[in-house]
Amino acid sequence: MSLRTFCLTLCISLAACSADDSSTPTPPATQGWVAPTPAPPALPAAVPAQDLHVLAVGGNGFRPEMGLAGLRQRFGDAEVVEAEVDMGEGQTEPGAVIHPNDPTRRAYVYFVDGDVSKPISAIYVREAASNWSGPFGLKLGMTASDLERINGKPFRFLGFGWDYGGYVSHWTDGALSRAFIPPGQLSVRLEPPAPADGANLPDGYPSGDGEFASDTAIVRENPPVLGEMGLSFITPGA
Repeated sequence: MSLRTFCLTLCISLAACSADDSSTPTPPATQGWVAPTPAPPALPAAVPAQDLHVLAVGGNGFRPEMGLAGLRQRFGDAEVVEAEVDMGEGQTEPGAVIHPNDPTRRAYVYFVDGDVSKPISAIYVREAASNWSGPFGLKLGMTASDLERINGKPFRFLGFGWDYGGYVSHWTDGALSRAFIPPGQLSVRLEPPAPADGANLPDGYPSGDGEFASDTAIVRENPPVLGEMGLSFITPGA
């Protein structure tokens, strides 16, 4: 018997007893009683403005289970739009753009399996004018020398001039290798410096798909700059 049926049966039985025995005290009237409305679940506290455009994991940052709805709650419905996002080599996939009309706050969002109904897999910032910051205060426009200082040691990156050129390939166990709590992972892409007066970069400057060290003389003398950074959520064992 369901609880609802049991309660209904109990009420009928009580009414019958009252009709048969006029000496039985009348139970208190309940017809006008209204059950108290349960309090609505508390909404997450708004993220402070100073933390909104920071690549971070946990706390006021991002979480691996966050999806499109969570992003819109964080930034506002009109500030997160579904759009094709670049995958490299001329390929795109469904994703989202945060602040699509503001290059100082714009960011590109990727989702698991390229499916916007699933959790986010990565967030990238690429505009030179970006106000986003990363762990340890990383900002676009910093040089490889700045990254070495923050990392506490030299690092390695891929040569320039191809689709994946400039990506940092190894932080050599420096501080930036532990920039985010798991499963977050930092992605950084460097760009060649703009030579003064339109001069060419020196011969032998890192190019191609090989790895290069940030502490070589030619890189130290002509340090590349941070042109893209991102937060990726890496599935354990992937």
